[in-house]
Amino acid sequence: MEAIGPDAPDALGHAAGLCGRMAADLGATVIRLAPSGKSETGVFLHHGKRLIATTAEDFLRHVAIHGAGADALICDSGTHAHLSLGPQTIAVLIGMSLDEPLRGSELTAEARCGLLDLIGDPDRAPLRLAGHQLAYSAGLSAYLGLVAALTQRDAGRPAGPVHVDLLDVGVWLNWKALSTAARTGQSPMRPGAKAEWTIVPCRDGYVALVYRIQEWTSLKVATGDARLADPRFETVARRSQNRAELNAILADIFAGKTRAEIRTMALSHKLPLGPVWTPEELKRDPHMIERGYFQPVTVDGQVLAMPSLPVLWNGRAFPPGGFAHAAQDNRTISG
Repeated sequence: MEAIGPDAPDALGHAAGLCGRMAADLGATVIRLAPSGKSETGVFLHHGKRLIATTAEDFLRHVAIHGAGADALICDSGTHAHLSLGPQTIAVLIGMSLDEPLRGSELTAEARCGLLDLIGDPDRAPLRLAGHQLAYSAGLSAYLGLVAALTQRDAGRPAGPVHVDLLDVGVWLNWKALSTAARTGQSPMRPGAKAEWTIVPCRDGYVALVYRIQEWTSLKVATGDARLADPRFETVARRSQNRAELNAILADIFAGKTRAEIRTMALSHKLPLGPVWTPEELKRDPHMIERGYFQPVTVDGQVLAMPSLPVLWNGRAFPPGGFAHAAQDNRTISG
């Protein structure tokens, strides 16, 4: 059962939603208790689950009633504090941080763990990472903890509760910042125009200019631009000293190219440049089609393309909502 309280931060709902989505895709029956008035994230997180809609006032009563026989309860610490779970029910507690489990947002968690020090311009306000990367990473961690606890329980050993905090997950994701600070005595800061790798506009979108030290010569050959042969860019140290000027030249070079041209150039010269594709374009990408990454699901009579879990189990992929729910819409249980 998935139950995030009405007063909990939205990030916890996103994390719990992905944890439950993975369980549903792998065949579990997932009941989601949703207080009215909470923000929704649509069918991506909740396809294949059974919905119990309730009011904030009746939320805890419904958790106690419908969660009594659950194998696991995915919830926040505030909800868990008001419940008495049976010995076979594993609690998976998702919080924002150890010190403030029910306060904050993805933006504040990303700032506290240092992720926001890695991107953007130091002269501008920090920007949250696109989408819900930190919340979904916490949801993956919660699912792994859930599976480990169920394995322990089935082996007759003590299991749970499982504790997952977005801040802890963010620190783990940003482990390189800790090692850099330990090695140099200084934490990484937003480099802006002086970033080693940057994203620049091209003729029909954007491209991520990612290349390693050993690929500098290939980049010069691929572009054929004489400006990159300037002595200011001859060595790693000089390129670092003149990074803003170098990035400005690269931005000018790629501004006149399309993403398709950049991709062809990158492949022919074995460069890891990354054109930025839209979701609609990814749906038509031959690699995504071959992998079967997008699967058709029917929601309210409409066929939608749903991302599947990026997981293969003995070579087998799992359709959104699980095999048992693949042909069904979301279902609502009357309170």
